[in-house]
Amino acid sequence: MLKNSDKKYVDNFEVIKGELIYSSQDEQQLKWAQEIGIKVSPYIIIDGELMSSDKNLYLMDKETGTVIIPENVTKIGEGAFSNLDGLRTIVIPGSVKEIGTNAFRNNKTLEKVIIQEGVEIIGTAAFRECTQLQTIELPESITQIKNGAFYICTSLQEIEIPSKITKIEEMTFALSNRLSKCTFRGDKVTEICAEAFHSSCFSEFNITKNVQSISSSAFTKNSKLDNITIDNTNFVYENGILTPQDKRTIIFVSSKYYQGKTEFTIPEGVVNFETSIIDLNTVKKLIITSKVSNINPRNLSPNLEEIEVVNGNTVYEVSEKCLYTTSNPKRLIYCYSKENEITLNIDVDIISQFSFTAATNATKITLNDTAKTIEEQVFTSKLRELIIKDQVNDISGMFLYLRYNTKVTIDSKNPNYIIENDILYTKDKSKLVTVISQIKGKFILDDNVKEIGNSAFYSQGEMTEIDLKSIEKIGSNVFYSCNKLIQIDIPSTTVTIDNYAFNSASNLKEVVIHKAENTIAGSPWCNPHGLRAIKWQP
Repeated sequence: MLKNSDKKYVDNFEVIKGELIYSSQDEQQLKWAQEIGIKVSPYIIIDGELMSSDKNLYLMDKETGTVIIPENVTKIGEGAFSNLDGLRTIVIPGSVKEIGTNAFRNNKTLEKVIIQEGVEIIGTAAFRECTQLQTIELPESITQIKNGAFYICTSLQEIEIPSKITKIEEMTFALSNRLSKCTFRGDKVTEICAEAFHSSCFSEFNITKNVQSISSSAFTKNSKLDNITIDNTNFVYENGILTPQDKRTIIFVSSKYYQGKTEFTIPEGVVNFETSIIDLNTVKKLIITSKVSNINPRNLSPNLEEIEVVNGNTVYEVSEKCLYTTSNPKRLIYCYSKENEITLNIDVDIISQFSFTAATNATKITLNDTAKTIEEQVFTSKLRELIIKDQVNDISGMFLYLRYNTKVTIDSKNPNYIIENDILYTKDKSKLVTVISQIKGKFILDDNVKEIGNSAFYSQGEMTEIDLKSIEKIGSNVFYSCNKLIQIDIPSTTVTIDNYAFNSASNLKEVVIHKAENTIAGSPWCNPHGLRAIKWQP
């Protein structure tokens, strides 16, 4: 009979793939096991969490492409099985309570996930970009599915939401463009968040009885959705428009209902107009009614040729094919001119995100003298030349967004920014804001640069190496989708790395940090490979 003191050692034995394995974090115990011929664990489990490690690959049966998680695991760690070649099936036992952030992200061959009763939490981006995932059954024990858990799961066609779920979080099923059916097993959902079902292909959707809040972007680019049934009195769907009961905002506009119509009038009484009408392809004219005080330009149709602001609306004006706000600071909302060359003559302080996306013919744009802020993703894809004046003091790192063939000029009198070799810097060159041209091969940072701004190398998919010199601060999404980057060296001068610095850098398998372990907070900074990619080398 075992003594109580012996039981903990017996519990550390497990049969995996037909072999007896001894698991422990005690190096002396592992040494004893090896000395008597017992195979020791090839993976790292700390307090029940299966940590990200290359050794985890041992858990996959290469013949079947199946991973079965050991029973002593209670949490699958961040990035633990991301980017795993050949993975086709996952079995997650009920002993696992949480599937961590990025746990199975970017597994391009994954087809089937079996989650057993007992699992409670599916983490942020846990199955993001699993583009072959066709089947996943969610047990009733699931209480939370976090942001972007099934983002870009483009083969997923049906999903059943467990009855304990109360919230469909942001981008949970976004860009899963074959998702045609979503069934709620219960009625506890109270909130459907931003872009939760962006680009799904529902033709019908049922709003269950306890839903109280639906984001105006929850069903963006859902072009087939027309049949909406409602089991409560919180919402109204009529004439192709879904609104809350008070009708102060619009949640969804059915492009199917508006097909063939050339004019869209925002219903009288609406205050917030943030929902998408991008797919209203035949609509050429937008009428803004008297109460509207908030418009999101991201969601306006690029096909618009006319915008009318009715008498009584004191928030917006239209002039020279531009919609803008009247109160200071004045904001350009939308320019819908179809000219090849546009000179902005109206006095606005802020050039809003997406504000030139309807200027579909513009190859040259000259901004106005009063502009101070340029937000992200502002300009049309045809743009070849942009002239920025001397008052601008705030430029987003994504102001062009993949427009690498655009010549950008900043007035030499501008005290805040300069452009050298197609790189936008602050005037003293201490901060790299963004690289305007496409990088091919290796990029070498200027010696003066101490900070890399947010999204500075966003989607630089041809950059293979980078020399960070003596950088001190790395911002958010700096290396987003830099998919040819395999390894990065972080110098000892670095003191701050944003939590999302390596987001979506899918092939970044090694981040070598030349500092003492954990002296920079936030590891692994959203690296899809998790902690196994982080190498501390003082």
